[in-house]
Parts: sequence; structure tokens; C-alpha cells
Amino acid sequence: MKKITLLSALIASTLSVPSFACTTILVGNQATKDGSFIVARNEDYQANNTKQFIYHPAEAKQKADFKSNANDFTYPAAEHALEYTSLSDYDTKGTSMGEAGFNSAGVGISATETIYNGSKALAADPYVTKTGIGEDAIENVILPRVHTAKEGVELLGKIIEKQGASEGFGVAFVDKTGIWYLETGSGHQWMAQKLPADKYFVSANQGRLSTYKPHNPDYLASPTLVSFAENHALYTPVTGEAFNFHKAYSQDTQNDVTYNYPRVWTLQHMYTQGLKTKIDQGQNFPVFLTPTHKLTINDVEQGLRNHYQGTSHDPYANNNPKEPYRPISVFRTQESHILQVRPSLPIAIGETEYMAYGMSALSVYIPYYQGMTQVPKALTLGNDKADDQSANWQFRKLQTLAMTNWNEFAPIVQKAYQQFEQQTAVKQQALEKQYLAIYKKEPKKAQALINQFEQKTVDDALTLTHDLTNTLLTKMTHDTDMLYHFEGA
Repeated sequence: MKKITLLSALIASTLSVPSFACTTILVGNQATKDGSFIVARNEDYQANNTKQFIYHPAEAKQKADFKSNANDFTYPAAEHALEYTSLSDYDTKGTSMGEAGFNSAGVGISATETIYNGSKALAADPYVTKTGIGEDAIENVILPRVHTAKEGVELLGKIIEKQGASEGFGVAFVDKTGIWYLETGSGHQWMAQKLPADKYFVSANQGRLSTYKPHNPDYLASPTLVSFAENHALYTPVTGEAFNFHKAYSQDTQNDVTYNYPRVWTLQHMYTQGLKTKIDQGQNFPVFLTPTHKLTINDVEQGLRNHYQGTSHDPYANNNPKEPYRPISVFRTQESHILQVRPSLPIAIGETEYMAYGMSALSVYIPYYQGMTQVPKALTLGNDKADDQSANWQFRKLQTLAMTNWNEFAPIVQKAYQQFEQQTAVKQQALEKQYLAIYKKEPKKAQALINQFEQKTVDDALTLTHDLTNTLLTKMTHDTDMLYHFEGA
């Protein structure tokens, strides 16, 4: 039985295909230019898997218990369920695989960063694959119930301890007081740390947390985290050597050297100049860093769009789909999101989700305010087959065309979207000024301003995308004509 358990753990930790491979960036408010907290992630899976932006209204009691679409995990219906948003897979009808969003209490979640726990840890405490909680359930279970980021960590932690985790994951929680990041250690072990306010953190499909201080308010964990590690030889106390969560519960394999390390190394060197770390020595990467310059939303967007451009490892400019370094921005990205919390503003406009459909390097980030109550219809449509109505497929079709000739087409798309984002940022400032002037005396009118802004911004983005698609098709038509011209004498 022990041999079977060990074999299962080895398969889960070393042979799993990284299908849900994502990249996460967290930034404390003292490390940002405008004093905001930032949680960001690329959700990478399958290009045909359409994402839908779902608005979930508040409920006195949810109509049914939560039932996972991925396994047999269930959770009781929430009493006094909070209003929240999610980015759900098309085939879940918004009930699961929520991925990211804010609730009406001001809590934001990004779930999950897929990570792989160590084989020894999983041999002792395997994932509860049949009934444990996983990526499919986390956002939709947690957001309707919690009023603070810390409360979200504690609720998810209790679920892991009682029902188990079905897979390895990292989850980010944010509110006006800060950012928390939770990582699994095994089927029932976990730890979380509050991000230092003056630091940023990067994760790429690998457990990154290391230090654990059991009596420090900035740390939370399963009650037996350290004793379990001691009892199963994952950690042996030695004089001068403190407990290290990563060494005890995570893994460093040959696959990490090309799949994970380059992404973390690239972002850390992008944001912090003068680092001496080597790209193939991930064990030596710092966990938290201070940026050389305070970061902005644009800096985070550029990080999520990175594909080693300007180097020999750029798979797109070099037309090399077999490039060994896995880029941050991949074509199979389903959506890329950035959750921003500005504590000094009302929640309705102080909490914003920037979301780009599809491949981040060829997409446009559109801001969605927490106060939005009417989601533009195009965001709620689409499935796994191309169409002309859903926002997902309108962006995806343009990206597919651009990938046929990256060096010629990508700059056209990127320049147009960059200008659109800059123009939108100016319009945001105008909207926020209008909102602040009337939201106390005329709350309904203020909310209407947000809904109108969102609809107009999405409409304009889709019009631009339509025009860009026609621009590329015009060029492709001309190029095809020249290639197969067969003009006579």
C-alpha cells in the first residue's frame, strides 16, 4: 500500500502535464507608483476554451450547494452571499472555474497558480483528487462568503485541512489592507504569508514561499505544518537552520530549469536592476524583492506580455515553437487579469480588474470597475467554436491571424492596442472625477456612469479589433496574391 501511495505521489508531482500553467505577479502598495495593491496572473490552458465575464448578484441564500465540475467536491450553499464577479469557463455557466474577481466587501481573489508539491510530502499526504478543493471551486466558494483577504485565507485553509486539496496551487487574496498569498504543501498542509508592503512577488508554476513564523500575524498555516514535516522527515531541525516551507514541501526538478525559472528570473531582472542571480539557479532566487522604480499597471501588463523579446529565446520573433524556455505570454492564455486596489477611493472605483482576452502579448487590457452591475453582453458569450458575437472570439481571431506572421503583424496590433490603453486611462480619470462628484448624493446616477463607461469601452475595443482584423486580412490577401499571381507575359 505504501509503495502504491508513493508511486501515485511521484506521478502527481513529476509527470503531470502543466496544463494550467500560469504566471503570477503581486505588488505591495509601497512598491507601486500610485500606492495601490496589485494582484495579476495569466491563466494559461487552451486557446479554444472561451472565458465569460460573469456578474453574480447578492443572494439572501444561494439556491444550491456548490458542486465542482472537476471532481466530487461539494460545499454548502452560502447564507447572505455577497455580490461578486468571476471569469468562468464557458461550459460552467458561471457556477465554477471563476479564476478572478472582486466581491462587494472589497475582497479580490486570483485562483490559481498551479504548483507542484514534493514527492516525499505527497507520499505522506497525497492530494485528495476525488473530493478535495481545487482551482475549479476556489473563487466561487470563497468570494461570496468573505469580508477580508485574511478571512479568505483562513476559510480556504480550513477547507484544505478538512476536505483536502485536489491539486497543488497558489492563491492570492487582496483587500484595502494588503495582499495574502497561500500555497499548498500537500493534500492537507498549507501556509500563507502577507506580502510585505514595499515588495513584489513572482511565481511561475512552483512553490515559492519559504520562511514561516508561527507566532507572527503576517503568517498563517495548517496547525501541524512543521510537526508533520518533522514526523515524515521532510524537515530535520538542526542548530541554526530554520524551517523552510519550500524545501520541506515543494520541488526543484530539471523541468523547472527551462519551464519555470526563466519566467521568474526575467520578471525579477525586469523590475529590479543589478541582480546577480543566474537564470538556471532558481533555488537562489529571492522570494520578495524591492523594485528599482515603483511599479505601475503598465509595468505589470508588460511583465505579463513578456516573451523574452530582444533575446535569442523569443519563440515568436524567431519562429521557433520548440523554444526550450517557456515564455510568460503564450498563445494558449485564456485571459490575463490584473486586480488593482486603491484604498483611498470608494470600492466601486477603487477596485478595478484589468482583463485581456487571450494571448496577453496580442491583446488589450480593459478596466472593469467593481461598481459595474451590467456586464457588456459580448463578454458573456462564446464557447469552444469561433463566432462573430463573443468578445473572446473577436480578440482570439485577430491573435490567430497575427501569429501567422509575427514580425510583420504583431507590431501593428500592439501599437494600436497601446494607444487604446493610453486613451482609456485618460477616460478613466474623467470618469472617476465625475463619480466622486456625485456618488454620495446621486448613487444611482454614479453607478450608471460606470456601466455606461464599461459598455462604451468594450464597444470601442471591439470596433478597433474588427478594424485590425480587416487590416491584417488585407495584407494577407495582397501577400497571397503576389505569391500565387501567375500573371502572363
